Amino acid sequence: MATSGTVSTTVFETRKLLEHAYRRVGIAPEQLSPDRVQTALDLLYLRLSALVNDGTALWALQREILPIYPAEQSVLTPVGTVEVLNCNLRKVQRMEGTNSSSEGTADNAFDGDLETECTQVTDGGWIQVQFESATRIPIFGILPNATGTWEISLQGSNDGISFTTFYTNAVFEAADGEWFWFDIEGMKEWTYIRLQAAAGTTLDVIEFFVGNRPNEIPLALVNRDNYENLPDKVFLGRPTEFWYDRQRVQPVITLWPAPAAEYTFYQIAARVYRHIEDVGTMVQEVEVPQRWYLPIMCRLAADVGLEDKEAVPEKVTLALAEADREWARAWKGESDSAPTYLTPNIGPYTR
Repeated sequence: MATSGTVSTTVFETRKLLEHAYRRVGIAPEQLSPDRVQTALDLLYLRLSALVNDGTALWALQREILPIYPAEQSVLTPVGTVEVLNCNLRKVQRMEGTNSSSEGTADNAFDGDLETECTQVTDGGWIQVQFESATRIPIFGILPNATGTWEISLQGSNDGISFTTFYTNAVFEAADGEWFWFDIEGMKEWTYIRLQAAAGTTLDVIEFFVGNRPNEIPLALVNRDNYENLPDKVFLGRPTEFWYDRQRVQPVITLWPAPAAEYTFYQIAARVYRHIEDVGTMVQEVEVPQRWYLPIMCRLAADVGLEDKEAVPEKVTLALAEADREWARAWKGESDSAPTYLTPNIGPYTR
């Protein structure tokens, strides 16, 4: 007998999760009032938010490139960050060439001087750098001199005439004096790199950074007591360690020493563990992998059963048992299959 021939193409909408969950405790889909639907969505949100208390959901790990600023110890992590698993200080080699622009002083965007800028007055302009030969540029930084929503793209060319767009950001939230760093995978070698504004966007840029050959140095994580015991918390230098200040909305990476001026163009490269995405509409999907749909549905059935007075008690008891069983199986399988290394720290001692 023939099979479907497809893998992981079934769309399992949030609506299906809710309907199956309620069925398991004796409530039919046609009995789902708006109040019941909202209750289930709320419980689903709470359950997904609580995932971080049980372990590390591997699909919620992501790499972040965070800016640092001279004499500022605090580095804000993205909203929703739970933990910082790896934290490195990254140095990038800035690639230089011949600079040009449609308007403004192009050299100001590449001179490393934060007191100068390339300001344009006409929308749809561009700023570009030309290298002596084709070069691969995977790392970019933009330091705006104005605040607003920009539509920008990055383009490459090997003849200076025909340009290919390899990156687009239609809703870039430019903030005056705030770095935006990003990496691009799979970059080709280009002789020209251009920052292109779309119609309606006028470029005003302090620095346009293009670089490669990153060098990352791990930062040591210290606890709160060790950080608080530092005699000079505003000491300037090369950051070597950090305290993870777990604030309610945006946890903070607190660096020590605070970055000195010569580290203006460095970044923090961090692997962070974040919360699962918010529950959307009934026709969207929950941000969990396929292997987690059954555990999530079983847990939601138990949750709605505990809150809904019309749920069948016997079915709720069965749902609770199944939820515990499937939840444990899901977490047991949440592994990247990498080998585990044990490094004993045993030293000599005397009595």
